[in-house]
Amino acid sequence: MDVDWCKTRQGMETYDRQIVEDFRDMGISHVRIRVEDDADEQLFSVLDRVIDDCLDCGVIPVLAYQADDMKNQPTQKNIDRVADWWQTVAERYRDKSYRLSFDLVIEVTDALNDKPDLLNDIYEQMVSVIRQSNPDRILTISPRLRSDPAHLSDLEIPSDTNRYLMAEWHFYAAGPSKTNEKKLWTTGTPAERQLVQSKVGKALQWQRETGIPTWVGARMPGNYNDGNDYTLDEQLSFASFVAQTLEDAEIPFAVNSDTKFYERVEKRWYPEMLPLTTELF
Repeated sequence: MDVDWCKTRQGMETYDRQIVEDFRDMGISHVRIRVEDDADEQLFSVLDRVIDDCLDCGVIPVLAYQADDMKNQPTQKNIDRVADWWQTVAERYRDKSYRLSFDLVIEVTDALNDKPDLLNDIYEQMVSVIRQSNPDRILTISPRLRSDPAHLSDLEIPSDTNRYLMAEWHFYAAGPSKTNEKKLWTTGTPAERQLVQSKVGKALQWQRETGIPTWVGARMPGNYNDGNDYTLDEQLSFASFVAQTLEDAEIPFAVNSDTKFYERVEKRWYPEMLPLTTELF
């Protein structure tokens, strides 16, 4: 599950270990902890707790950095700022369990979309910085155009990976659409199913060519951010097919996102979403 426990103000203020326990009990094996704040003591006061709670509860924490300034303006100054962020974070968690992994950039977008060579240079710099203190930590890189699996082939493998590297890709991160042909899903027609399978197929091909495993960092069963015009049964149909396709390919995935399924103030699962939640996990 993608979570904002360390990203938004409400996420930080309402965070409690019980939430991790509830996620574990639902069958969630890992959380992608999205972060956008500076690497300072204010952030660490929450992030330390979240990481420790996850590790104690048997939930794998994946720490993911937003890096918006770098994506909007990929100047060397902004790139260095992200490298400094990761250097600080890596040094702080150098002795943590290697179940904690680092997701270097959340969805490569904006000005970096048409700069694949620069993106590869950025990953080279980030990995080199992190490896100074975390030689065997699993690191994740993702392709451009919002982690599109079609662009996995643009990635160059950083020289200091030490074999502990994964690639993250997204599809249907904001849910399917009844009109957009690039993410079309209506009744699950053969063409719509093939669209799902073709995206998974691109990731499998890249895995075979590189020997590097991949995972899906975000998928959404309904178009929640765009009015959500899918019924619960339609969401179940779509979610089940995507999950089965990924499971058959042995590719793990994270669902986007926690606030769509879990009421963090009262610390309970939304009852109306439970049929879908239990299907997803």
